Amino acid sequence: MDPAGGLKRQRSISDEANAQSPGAAAYTADAQPAPSLATAAPLTPRDPPPDREDSDSSDDGPSKLELLARQLDALRQAGELPDHLVDPPTPPPILSSFDADGLAAYINDGSERDIVVMGGAGMSTAAGIPDFRSPGTGLYDNLQKYDLPHPQAIFELAYFRERPEAFYALAKELWPGAYCPTTTHLFIKLLHDKGRLLRCFTQNIDSLESAAGVPAELTVAAHGNFDSATCIDTGASVDPNELKAAIDAGPQGWQALRDREGGLVKPDIVFFGEGLPRRFFELATQDLPRCKLLLVIGTSLSVQPFAQLVGHVPENCVRCLVNRDAVGRRDPRIPIAVARHLGSGSLDYGNAANYRDVALLGACDDGIRSLAASLGWADDLDRLVASATALFAARAPPPPPELPPPRQLSASELASIGDLLVDDDENAAPVVFE
Repeated sequence: MDPAGGLKRQRSISDEANAQSPGAAAYTADAQPAPSLATAAPLTPRDPPPDREDSDSSDDGPSKLELLARQLDALRQAGELPDHLVDPPTPPPILSSFDADGLAAYINDGSERDIVVMGGAGMSTAAGIPDFRSPGTGLYDNLQKYDLPHPQAIFELAYFRERPEAFYALAKELWPGAYCPTTTHLFIKLLHDKGRLLRCFTQNIDSLESAAGVPAELTVAAHGNFDSATCIDTGASVDPNELKAAIDAGPQGWQALRDREGGLVKPDIVFFGEGLPRRFFELATQDLPRCKLLLVIGTSLSVQPFAQLVGHVPENCVRCLVNRDAVGRRDPRIPIAVARHLGSGSLDYGNAANYRDVALLGACDDGIRSLAASLGWADDLDRLVASATALFAARAPPPPPELPPPRQLSASELASIGDLLVDDDENAAPVVFE
């Protein structure tokens, strides 16, 4: 195995980036290939369709990953598992305990910028921004008002060209400034203030890391955000404030901008069919070998290549999942080498072979507050939250004035109104107020 925890024959992140044209590689909506011992899982910018991302199983039988696990387990039971797939002896535990207290003791023992954050939509749900895939409440389950052919169409270039008003309506709702950063975002800022944050890689497009005060140079928006905009036909950069004004003005606004720029303009959010930012690959290659603690917060660990970052840290790097659901856990029937080779599902929390992984399950803000308390940082975090909340409230538009309560009309006033409503026809029936 190489120092980053992958197999030697697996292409590195830097190799993958160099193999792509500037701007990164093809970002396609193709499903993930079937797990195979004969093929590697390089870090490629590829995102399976959201409605199929969590499983490749079907009603017809077990998933391909389950079949692979059964095959490998059968080989192990029969003593026929190849030597290079046999798990090595489990190293001594790095942590004193696999919980917030053990993690806090490990953090407090360090003093360098060696903590990397991987963030997903779960970091922002407490701000009122829906995640993408939660049944019933996720964004993809609540796009019916846009009359889409399928939920992910709103992030497809072909559909955007055909019907841009759908994405523009969504962009107007999601545009940064309407939401306050969460406790989790402010904890990332606190890591920076404490001199511990090496980098924050985020899948989110909401820019709440920036709103929390995390420096731009320490943030990598893997799927882009609203901080810049581009004409999709000319490739020319467009001031995002100009795009926002056009979207706010409605169809006439964005149509005028289209005519002026020579094509539709969209924020630099990664759509299906587009490349991830080259900066993602370059900084992942640079940062992950230096990482001593990887905080995986609010992500399903199912969107590639982002999820593969978990397997590209050194073997002595502690990894902590802070998430509502237990995700990314390695099936113990699948050897460690194979799990890393596949690019996801390599966390060992709860497994007998665990020596470095922690899972703080529940709402992200709750898990982060628990960790902050164990670190002795609770007061610092509370101050940041109070300051951000006050700043957001000061920037919010004032609420509309309250209307006075309705006044009860007297009998004479009701009678006068009744006279006004009576038809000029002398035979009209009188209006009666009961």
